Order: sequence, then structure tokens, then C-alpha cells
Amino acid sequence: MQSNHHRFALLVIVSGLTLLLGACNSFESRAKEKSSTFDQLSPRTQERLERGTIHVGDTQDMVYIALGHPDEKRDRSDSDGTQTIWIYKSYWQQYEGTQWVGWRRVIVPRSGLQGGYVVYHEPVTAELYSSHEDEVIRVTFRGDHVVSVDQQRS
Repeated sequence: MQSNHHRFALLVIVSGLTLLLGACNSFESRAKEKSSTFDQLSPRTQERLERGTIHVGDTQDMVYIALGHPDEKRDRSDSDGTQTIWIYKSYWQQYEGTQWVGWRRVIVPRSGLQGGYVVYHEPVTAELYSSHEDEVIRVTFRGDHVVSVDQQRS
């Protein structure tokens, strides 16, 4: 019974943290954080960013407002100068089944007049998941402006 209480408490904590972290990285919080940029944009552009759509010519602040912090940043130098690349990824897990992880020793009192204990071992299995990540959007900046957007089609 106590195990169920621990699981429930853990679930409540994880859910609360998920909501807290989600609220910290919402469109509204990013628009408020970059209000000096966002408030100067036309209503049409504000709506576009709220939908998460970015265009060539947008600034880094506009991309941040629309998409949040990138999962990865890279700098690239070529004969035309330096470019900054922001990469956004999606992460997911795939269920692969169960796998054997070992044995558990179980000690059970004998019933009847003999007394003593019986020791046996039972197999222990665990759920197996594989982690995956896909690059979804790659935004390239020259200076402060977007020069290209590579986006995975769904």
C-alpha cells in the first residue's frame, strides 16, 4: 500500500514540474520576455509568431518568441562570413517490449509442522524503451536575421 502512495506522490511531483516548466517556456512568457521586440510587430506578424511560423528575414528575437530556445546552436564559417544555426528537435521513446534483468530471491515460511523457510528465485523483467530524436527545424542566421529555414515535413 505504501508503494502506491509513493507512486502517487511521485506522479504529483512530476506533473507539477512539467506544468511549471511548460509555463516557463510558453509563447506568452517568451513574448513578455521580449516585449520590446514583440510590441513593435504588426498584429499579423504577432499572430504568425504565435502559430510558431518563422520566415526568412525574421530576427533572432522573433524566432525565440515563436519557437523558444533551440536544442542546439552551431556556428558555421565560410567565405561569406559566419552563420549561426539554431536546431530544434523532437524527442520520443518507443516501447520495445520487456527484457530479463535478473533474479529476485524470495524467502517464504514453510507451512505445517516442519517450520523453516523455502528459498526460491524468480525472474525479474523490466519494460524496455528506446530513445529517439529527430531534427525538426534548422534556422540559419547571418548576423541577426534568418537567411534560411529547413523544416521537416510531417
